[in-house]
Amino acid sequence: MSIDDGGDPAPPPAKKLTVQIDGFRAHRSGSLVGFVDIIIVEISMRIRDATVHQKNKSRWISMPAKAQITSDGTVRRNDQKRIAYTPVLEFTRRRIREAFSERAIEALLTRFPHVFDDSEAA
Repeated sequence: MSIDDGGDPAPPPAKKLTVQIDGFRAHRSGSLVGFVDIIIVEISMRIRDATVHQKNKSRWISMPAKAQITSDGTVRRNDQKRIAYTPVLEFTRRRIREAFSERAIEALLTRFPHVFDDSEAA
């Protein structure tokens, strides 16, 4: 269930957590730039295979997702014949999701400054 900025009051400001990038693997396809492993230091959490995206001037991180499997064991496809995915982790508030994405992009650019250059596609 997603709250996503519903009628709930905003929580008190949280302590900012340290976001580090543990690795990046380039894979260009549509808006996808590649896959990144993210560490949130204070809670000893590693997020593997988050996706890095860019479209025009927008850049963002999406949490890992898994392919949807039908009851007969085949991969489910959407109306555009692309594989349908289900999120593995998600933020329930848009503001938090966007803040995390911004911090992860900053950390990614610090560790891999040329990640969004076209030459990184190779």
